[in-house]
Amino acid sequence: MDNYTEGIAFILEGATEKEFYKAYLEYLSTLDEKASLTRDKSTDNGEIIFCWQSGEKNILIKFYVVGTITQIVHSGKWFLNMCSKKYKIPWRVYLCYDTDSPNLNISKFNEGDWKILRQELEKSKTTTIVDLAASADIEDIMLYDIESVLSFLDISMPVKLTGRKGKAKMKALYRSVGRAYHAGERAKDMIAELNFSKITQRAPIKLAELKDHLLN
Repeated sequence: MDNYTEGIAFILEGATEKEFYKAYLEYLSTLDEKASLTRDKSTDNGEIIFCWQSGEKNILIKFYVVGTITQIVHSGKWFLNMCSKKYKIPWRVYLCYDTDSPNLNISKFNEGDWKILRQELEKSKTTTIVDLAASADIEDIMLYDIESVLSFLDISMPVKLTGRKGKAKMKALYRSVGRAYHAGERAKDMIAELNFSKITQRAPIKLAELKDHLLN
């Protein structure tokens, strides 16, 4: 638990985002033969903690799942108490949220509770905030690699994807083979089959920023 060179904190809306970013970290660790990603399973307070080691980098990675958007403001206190005050190292905080519409400007995530959260985070002068805003749902991001989703379900591309947002589209794809799409941990098997290289290249989200930070 000592000698960390920096910390990364993921603040996520829900369990599906948690599974997606855990899998993304595992994917990144395969791109650097010197890198290791280990899970700290000794915690008993609900935190999810990883350690990324590569060369001189020894990065503490923590996940905080807010559950509902109304609880987002409480994550600022979590960060101050469990991250920046506990570990006197530079921190990068990735705010992972859904915009609810692919056309919605992310400016609203600088207002209200989100503004309070950012002010809390900025109390730590060595904190960098990075927005990882999904265009509508996290499922929208997954569907940038629809080929892998179709392969997982063993179906061909439909003539038209039904549903306005990613979660509705994903549910429709699953229904087409008589299955139910379940978010959160139950989506883990499908997420594991995603081609994260394609998603990094295609999706309008700052995944490349995270990739470059860990690998360079």
